[in-house]
Amino acid sequence: MTSPAHRPDPDDLAASEEASPSVPGGALVDDSRRVLVHLLQGPFLDGRRDGARYAQLLRDRSAIEARLADLFLELIVDDDAQVAFVRQSEDDPDAPKLLRRLTGMNRLDSVLLLVLRQMLLTQSSRGQRTVVSEAEIQQALAAYRRTTSTDEAGFAKEVRASIAKVQRAGLLDEQGDDFEVSPVLRLMIGPDTAREFIALYRQAGVDGLEDPDDADVPGDDAPAGGERAAGDA
Repeated sequence: MTSPAHRPDPDDLAASEEASPSVPGGALVDDSRRVLVHLLQGPFLDGRRDGARYAQLLRDRSAIEARLADLFLELIVDDDAQVAFVRQSEDDPDAPKLLRRLTGMNRLDSVLLLVLRQMLLTQSSRGQRTVVSEAEIQQALAAYRRTTSTDEAGFAKEVRASIAKVQRAGLLDEQGDDFEVSPVLRLMIGPDTAREFIALYRQAGVDGLEDPDDADVPGDDAPAGGERAAGDA
């Protein structure tokens, strides 16, 4: 179930025109400090819903990236999807880890993330938002249930718990009876990570997970925060 993609409200962009970029080598201007805090709080900045803040990020990107680099973090921006987030820099594997965003994910959670990512890739390629119902999610995960449980009602309850967990991570936005998948999910779980876990699930007899075909997406080679989204199996 889909609806056309939308752009930031022109009023939001107009309101941000008075904001200024920071002076090179100086302190961040107040608007950019707010953008920086928002990025650190996570899980991401959505330019469709916060056009003014996203516009300020683009305007002062170099200065914000420099502050993040001081914390061993890097900025990932997808201009087409109008989303941005930060992840741990891979330049120094011994650097202290600041982000712990998608930890505590069990196997069902990770399968759900992979399924949602597939749905997102399919619909975003058509320029559409990705909106799904709980019934569609339950159906998409049915193959996984057959390999793990014969208790259909109990499995449906587990799926609802996984949906709630992904919601808390900011990757599903409740839209009435449905859920919109955040476009940042495509970036937070890169194709290499997706392929690795899809292979593991196939070995376990789970079918229906397709190989990702988005290797050209910027920043798609690793999940956010240096942490794997598909977690503690």
